[in-house]
Amino acid sequence: MANIYRMKCPACGEVQNMKASGPCKKCGNQLIAEQPAAIALYRMGNFMGSANGFGIYINEQPYGAIGNREQLIIPLPYGEYKMHIVCGMNRKCNDPVIRLSPEDPYVCMKVHMKMGFVSNSFILERVAPSEMPQ
Repeated sequence: MANIYRMKCPACGEVQNMKASGPCKKCGNQLIAEQPAAIALYRMGNFMGSANGFGIYINEQPYGAIGNREQLIIPLPYGEYKMHIVCGMNRKCNDPVIRLSPEDPYVCMKVHMKMGFVSNSFILERVAPSEMPQ
């Protein structure tokens, strides 16, 4: 499976999938996939909400959506990031805080929907790189 990088242009805010570094499709600003750190995100396959993308928010900024059984790599500089997932009216999420540092530069996360009585919630869990699909 080829790596798909989800990048947000710092100049215009456009979120786009890319296979490598290159120009922003909206404004032409150069986007660099080779950041010092990254979050790999995999949406586990499930029939619940499979037709809808799960919206990704990092530090309350939108990063597009992730489809059923999709895997993305989100290149980021070192720092602390709060992740949040939404879909339709479902807004509950465990909102983990991820710290990317030289000691821990690559974090793998899986997301899935947990059924609830009144509303569903999203669970983001950190996993080992070996647990990510190849």
